[in-house]
Amino acid sequence: IVKYAELLGAVMSRYDGIAISGTHGKSTTTAWLAFVLRQAGRDPSFVVGATVAQLGGGSGAGAGRHFVAEACEYDRSFLNLRPRRAVILNIEEDHLDCYKDIDAIRAAFAAFAQQVPDDGLVVLNAQDVRCRALRPAVTARVETFGCDEHVTWRATDITLIDGRYAFNVVHDGTLLGRVHPALPGRHNVDNALAVIALAHDSGVPWSEMQPGLHEFAGARRRLELRGEVAGRTILDDYAHHPTEIRATLKAARERFNPKRLWCVFQPHQHSRTRFLLTDFAQSFSYADRVVVPDIYFVRDSQRERELVCAQDLVNEIQGRGGDATFIPQFDAIVALLAQETQPGDIILTMGAGNIWKVADELVQRLGGHLPA
Repeated sequence: IVKYAELLGAVMSRYDGIAISGTHGKSTTTAWLAFVLRQAGRDPSFVVGATVAQLGGGSGAGAGRHFVAEACEYDRSFLNLRPRRAVILNIEEDHLDCYKDIDAIRAAFAAFAQQVPDDGLVVLNAQDVRCRALRPAVTARVETFGCDEHVTWRATDITLIDGRYAFNVVHDGTLLGRVHPALPGRHNVDNALAVIALAHDSGVPWSEMQPGLHEFAGARRRLELRGEVAGRTILDDYAHHPTEIRATLKAARERFNPKRLWCVFQPHQHSRTRFLLTDFAQSFSYADRVVVPDIYFVRDSQRERELVCAQDLVNEIQGRGGDATFIPQFDAIVALLAQETQPGDIILTMGAGNIWKVADELVQRLGGHLPA
């Protein structure tokens, strides 16, 4: 019997391993890089923590030498990996059920970066202060990405066009070209830079990576369109951390310009909700209405379950002037949305649990059809 993370490390050791880590953006960046490599004819093997239609699923075995994998910090599982190339997208408080505090999380990411060999590459987000702080401890070659002048990979002239960001890519001061990815959200500018840095170091020239940068449509449950019916746009997303919620709601507004934005957020874990309660309450500023069902119970103890409930989060949102309602059952939420939403509204279900069922049921309740 072998733990998944141990097996992933054993498999990666047989390839030219590329690991994507960070509190947010791992699945999208992993899938995007695998897609870029595939479109460039490199035929990589890959493991993504999400289903990706353009890749034929969440994992695949290719004939090429590259193995691209999502590297999760939960339970320090990414320390089983020893990739040749790695990226750290960001470092924030999360998984506080297994980490004491942010210092412990930062130490785990430092240990992960130190497992990259001296002749390998670590790519760091220069705009994240905790990522920047890791640089002196990394023995491998380091490249950075961001918008600042003194980074290896820089995005300039960032422009919002039709709800998606276009930008120039500058490598060590040299302009390579302009890209306009299909993915919405300012955070995907950073994810794209990480993909570009890793693809370049993997031997893919700029001209060969451009098609994949433009054509990648995203992973399942990442601002995924579930239906457009009765004048309403119904979306679903995996976001379950305050930073992800804020970024996703902002991206939805920019992409669809709704009359009203309804967010149905299912908190994931009682411990995460309790530890980050204030941050959660502040993350819904881009939503007009927030509906919160019961917390998705997973991994926590019964004692943890007794310390916080969904109504606590609703109270915190209301205390900051937000319009939030606690409705514990999914069928009652669907009934409310069917009755009170209007043409021009967006309904966005959000969370790492089973809240996607509300989106799909609403599509069917309003007379629409789910995507194949």
